[in-house]
Amino acid sequence: MAEETVVLRGGVRHGESTRVENGVRRLLAASDAPGLVEVYEANGETETVEGGDALVFIHLGQEPSDPASAPGTART
Repeated sequence: MAEETVVLRGGVRHGESTRVENGVRRLLAASDAPGLVEVYEANGETETVEGGDALVFIHLGQEPSDPASAPGTART
C-alpha cells in the first residue's frame, strides 16, 4: 500500500515526521506521560519538509493507552 509523509504539530512530538499508509487521518503516538498516548489528526493542510510535502497532523490531546482504564469505561 502507498504511504505518505506526515508532520506532527503540537504535543511532545511537535516537529517530528513519519510515514503512514494513505488514508490515515488519526495517529496515536507515544507520550512522555505514563499510561497515555498523544492524539493527532490531519487538518487538511500540507507543509514542505525534507524530502517533499507532508500532511499536517495537529495535536488534539492525550488519551489513556489502555481504553479500558478511561474514566467512565465499564470493566468486565
